[in-house]
Amino acid sequence: MGAGLLLGALALSAALAVAAFVDQAGGRSLMDHAHDVYAGHGASPSAGVVYGLVYTVAALGVLLWLGTLAGARAGRRWAVWAAVVVTVVMAGLAVTLLAASEYGEQVYPPFWGILALLSPLVGALAVVPLAMRRARQD
Repeated sequence: MGAGLLLGALALSAALAVAAFVDQAGGRSLMDHAHDVYAGHGASPSAGVVYGLVYTVAALGVLLWLGTLAGARAGRRWAVWAAVVVTVVMAGLAVTLLAASEYGEQVYPPFWGILALLSPLVGALAVVPLAMRRARQD
């Protein structure tokens, strides 16, 4: 069960990247929001920076969850601690997307922070079965 939840967390991190790609290729709502934030201050946001941060959060999530998943599937005792650390790191990054502001306005709409927060929420759920499995091994 823990490995399945880790797989879900991995998929949600990948979904963040897919959502950013779809937005960048089509609607560009993220860039529209960024332009609205910066336009009144004579600044022009870079799509590379705005989308790049979202892609970085997603890629880091995929890599960290993949390593944790590999450890859990191999029955490694450290997998539960890795899940805790990755959950905290990814939650911190999600909160950064939620709280990032300039000129007194949020740089990212809440949707992006909430979407990024789904992965660590599922990761936190994975900690319980991983810890229970570890306790049975002891």
